[in-house]
Amino acid sequence: MLNANGGSLSYTENQAATAIDTALTASDVDSANLTGATVSISANFVSGQDVLGFTNQNGITGSYNAATGVLTLSGTATVAQYQAALESVTYFNSSDNPSGATRTISYQVDDGQAANHASNIVTSTVAVTPVNDAPTAAAPVSYGATEQVTVSLKSASLAVSDVDGGSGNETLTLSVGEGTLTGTAGNSGATVSGSGSSSLTISGTLAQINSFLGSGAASTSTLSYTDNTDTPSASTTLSLSINDNGNTGTGGSLVGGAASTITITAVNDAPVIDLNSGTAGTSTSINYTAGSAATAITPSATVTDVDSADFNGGSLTVAFTANGTSADQLTIQNQGTGAGQIGVSGSNVTYQGTTIGTFTGGANGSNLVITFNANATQAAAAALADHILYSNATSPTATKTVTYTLVDGDGTANGGTDTGTATATINVTGSDSTPPSVSISHQLSSSQQQSTFTVHATDASGIQSVQLYDSINGAAPVLIYTFTAAELAAGLASGNYVHTFDDGAAPFPVSNSVHQISAVVTDNSAAHNSGTAVDSVTFKTNGGGGSSSKFTAPAGVAGEPINLALTDPSDGQTVTVTVKGVPSGWTIDGATQNADGSWTVQSSAVHELTVTTPADFVGAAVLDVHLTWTNADGTTGSLSIADNVEAYAQGSPIFAWSGDDVLTGSSGNDLFVFSQPIGNDTVHSFDAAADQIDLIGYSGLASFGDLQTHIADDAHGNAVITLADGQSITLDGVHSSALGAGNFVFDQTPVVNNPGTMTLGDGALLPLSGIVNNSGLISLNSTGDETLLQVIQHGVSLQGGGQIVLSDNAANLISGTGPDVALINIDNTISGAGQLGDGMLGIDNRGTIIATGTNALVIDTGGSVVTNSGTLEATGSGGLIVAGALANSGKLWANGGNIDIDGAVTGEGDATIGNLSKLEFGGASSTNVTFAHDAAGTLELDDSFDYSGRISGITNDDKLDLNDILFGAGTTVAYQASQDGSGGTLTVSDGAHNATLHLLGTYDANGFKLADDGQGHTVVTYDPAEFTLTGVSGVTSEFAV
Repeated sequence: MLNANGGSLSYTENQAATAIDTALTASDVDSANLTGATVSISANFVSGQDVLGFTNQNGITGSYNAATGVLTLSGTATVAQYQAALESVTYFNSSDNPSGATRTISYQVDDGQAANHASNIVTSTVAVTPVNDAPTAAAPVSYGATEQVTVSLKSASLAVSDVDGGSGNETLTLSVGEGTLTGTAGNSGATVSGSGSSSLTISGTLAQINSFLGSGAASTSTLSYTDNTDTPSASTTLSLSINDNGNTGTGGSLVGGAASTITITAVNDAPVIDLNSGTAGTSTSINYTAGSAATAITPSATVTDVDSADFNGGSLTVAFTANGTSADQLTIQNQGTGAGQIGVSGSNVTYQGTTIGTFTGGANGSNLVITFNANATQAAAAALADHILYSNATSPTATKTVTYTLVDGDGTANGGTDTGTATATINVTGSDSTPPSVSISHQLSSSQQQSTFTVHATDASGIQSVQLYDSINGAAPVLIYTFTAAELAAGLASGNYVHTFDDGAAPFPVSNSVHQISAVVTDNSAAHNSGTAVDSVTFKTNGGGGSSSKFTAPAGVAGEPINLALTDPSDGQTVTVTVKGVPSGWTIDGATQNADGSWTVQSSAVHELTVTTPADFVGAAVLDVHLTWTNADGTTGSLSIADNVEAYAQGSPIFAWSGDDVLTGSSGNDLFVFSQPIGNDTVHSFDAAADQIDLIGYSGLASFGDLQTHIADDAHGNAVITLADGQSITLDGVHSSALGAGNFVFDQTPVVNNPGTMTLGDGALLPLSGIVNNSGLISLNSTGDETLLQVIQHGVSLQGGGQIVLSDNAANLISGTGPDVALINIDNTISGAGQLGDGMLGIDNRGTIIATGTNALVIDTGGSVVTNSGTLEATGSGGLIVAGALANSGKLWANGGNIDIDGAVTGEGDATIGNLSKLEFGGASSTNVTFAHDAAGTLELDDSFDYSGRISGITNDDKLDLNDILFGAGTTVAYQASQDGSGGTLTVSDGAHNATLHLLGTYDANGFKLADDGQGHTVVTYDPAEFTLTGVSGVTSEFAV
């Protein structure tokens, strides 16, 4: 029999194993011995927590089943011994987060008899009291941060834990001694407050808080640190404090913590130079009268730098960045050596008598550069800025911009900034008495239908007006044209003022006479000075009687009659027509071929005369046509015509050029293409049942309905389509009633296929548009007269892998009808000499353009950027000239011929110089340049300051010609190899200007040498066998380029 006698145990979490019931008694009335017993946790047992303990004794052994909570005792022993054994059974809880439920402990013994061997069951209780455990935190040893740069703190090493935290809410506080913490909860489920301050509070379960802190891919929370000071400490501490809010067990809230060191890298902050501290902004302005005393530009400047007490190793550069001239002078005022005073002694600059640096330049428009030492405090730099003076003895009225660039000398490591700038405006009032510089030139098209005059005029005060006067045979000049405001504005940048006269509108009524065209240019000065230049030119004009010359450009289909576009000079009179220069295989229909190869016909209806080319001829040729007749008064009239016959292949569109034109249909289905602008055009043999007209670029005309109000019959019953002022199409022999919607398409892209040869003879013109599938050859064969492949709206896409070959003559021309027209060379090779663009055509080269002639190949788009993703190459001595900017993602190759690019070059393309050639960049360029092996080449940089490309392959026969670095006594060169050995930096200076060039390859610093290029500029050569000239004093040029 057992009796628990009310035994119980009060047990506290983490307590040692403790006897449960020491008051328990056991007895057996008929047996002195017992053979076994069980002790079990019969109520609120928690597996993995509850443990019953027993120490074997007196032949009694114990076995505890942790899964069921039952302790089994076995072995024969006395009743007293079993009582002692049961009293010694202990309870222990292994959990840091135990269940607080009271456990029931049940006891039973067994005497081993056959019947009634098991005793009664008695129970005791164990009351378990959980105790709150403190949370813990972990953090990385350190983080690295940079001043003013945000760094993420999220890390797998940043975490909190709490053995009894469970799903209760806890509070984490993150704090820093310097800077700010920023956080967002993302998908963590935590609550974040205090973002943007030095302390963040995060509330949530342990899982939510750790999701916020962790760096796992699934986490979208953010946690970052920013040191937002300009003068940061070397480090600060990130502190973590986790409070469990007392949510488990007894003992109240407990706190754990951890800390990391955030090492902070300081960066240089830019200095601030304010040229007018009394007003908003940093700029200022002064008024100055030419010839007056030197005047302070910025008398109230201030200089500050939050992290630099002095500007040791830095500089102040004062430079003209707009409208500066060689007459501008910058000097430093020599106040003296007193308190607050700036002084000048030789090249030294002092403040309050202490030298703060040295200066160079300032004279004749050059940059004034002051290099500072450690004595150059902020106050000294401000005083210096206040006492920089401007003077100019001869300037016209102008507005000049001066930029002050202050470098603090602390470098730009770790993303720092060492430079501050500000600008000053100098409003100069001048008394200009110098007339503008003026020259004039002209260009006539081979057809003499256009005459273009270019007036080059420059004046420091600007250009107010440009006028053209005409004098014939010594007569008094007559004003014939005043340039418009738009033309003046267009010429402002280049100084070239251009106007083109079209035949019929040109004021030159006398044919074959020498005209003296004078350009009178007036400048913008108060005196309005004028300059004059004269140009002599002979015009052939379209006269009606007497002796005159005319140009026509009839077009049709090869192998079929093409109307010659002749007009009857006198109704009913018989006209003798002689045609010279007729190519072999051509026939003048109805005419007789003479022994000298010319053709003659007499006709009273010359407007009906036609020419037939061979069926396999495609292209254009100029026929020399002469008409003679007898006038009513008995005098002889004559007319000479340059008759440009255009023959297109069977099935090809027939194109109208941009002037008056005559087109002839064939026996097949024809498409006549009229691209805005045209002239007053006539179409012969138009088949209303089969032919079509394609109108391109005409705003407001998109359907036959739009066009109907523009169609009417003329007095002869011919349909006339009026498109714009001076632009019309007359369909000879076709009534307007015969036309329908099927005869017209609008802005349809024409397609031209050329598998063979398309030839433009000397002086010929051929218009094209749309897609040109050229798998054959297009040749321009000028021998001196302008030979024009005219690209009309909306341009040409050139594909098919063929060739366009221009003869070696400057008069070859591929041009457009306006700067908005483009030639896209997809895969053809264009080679030879002449003009691509002539200022009236955009160029997008994806194929190959090669300058092969002794004359130059000039790419001139008239202001738009040339695009090259293919190859631009020069092999001929005439070279390749790009008269503007270039966007280059392809290749430039000076391969026996020079390449000269006048504008800036952008893009990631590259360039190669080889075979005794020169590559010249006229503006800023980012193109990497390689000298080929044994190139003996020259890279000429007109703007070496803004050249950012890499140069490689330089050997002892190559040259770098720096046109913006003067050669003289102060010119120096220095080379610094990079640490990785891949190249280095070449610095060339003339004292006022520095050029920094980046080289690839291995070079000997003692191998670079300087010389004069023959024009006062600096040439750099490389010969590792020679001693480097790091300074030049009293030496002469060794060579000229």
